[in-house]
Amino acid sequence: MPNSGQHMHPAETAPATYRTCHDWTDSKQLSTTVMTAIAEAMDADPTEIGPLYDRFDPDALDGLFSPRSDGVPRTGGRVGFTFEEYHVFIRSDGHISVHPLPDGGDVFGAPDVINASDAP
Repeated sequence: MPNSGQHMHPAETAPATYRTCHDWTDSKQLSTTVMTAIAEAMDADPTEIGPLYDRFDPDALDGLFSPRSDGVPRTGGRVGFTFEEYHVFIRSDGHISVHPLPDGGDVFGAPDVINASDAP
């Protein structure tokens, strides 16, 4: 079959997206779950990766997505940021995805993505 000019990459060479979900019933803070997810995606120990607080304020992240004062969970919010060679995307429902950046570039063409539409 002639070469069509398309380059195919075997699946094992494409970096995988790491996905997890924060357990809101656990006493662990969301920022801790995010740090652990990034370390897992990097295949590193959480104590070996650079300080996340250079990229975001853990207390602010925890407060942004914590349930409202009346206990009602927040919905619809999301935040994204880059950390080293990864784009981290967090949703208010606790879903976290860590995407390797293609060729060191930013996934969305911007340094950060923030939607605080349901902030108080």
